[in-house]
Amino acid sequence: MNSMFSLLMAFLTQLFMPRQNAQLRLLKAQIQILRTRVPTQRIILSPEEKAELLRVGAECGHDIDRLMEVAKPATYKRWLAQMHSGRPFKAVGRPRRT
Repeated sequence: MNSMFSLLMAFLTQLFMPRQNAQLRLLKAQIQILRTRVPTQRIILSPEEKAELLRVGAECGHDIDRLMEVAKPATYKRWLAQMHSGRPFKAVGRPRRT
């Protein structure tokens, strides 16, 4: 019974992995197109966006070197260390004047 389950899982993996890889390539291509249209090279993320990237990155086992497009992998790892140390993310830039 266990070998039947393994065989079924191998079949399903072969069936769905190429489609999932194609979807990821499509998303990365769209990100690259959008980045060329952004007037600046620096994209400033909010603390909520950083937390979301870390949450999704955890699902990938934080193996994001080829996946991260909006920040450098070293920046992502710095955010991860900051999160593990318990320091909250701060908004980037000068505070607004009231």
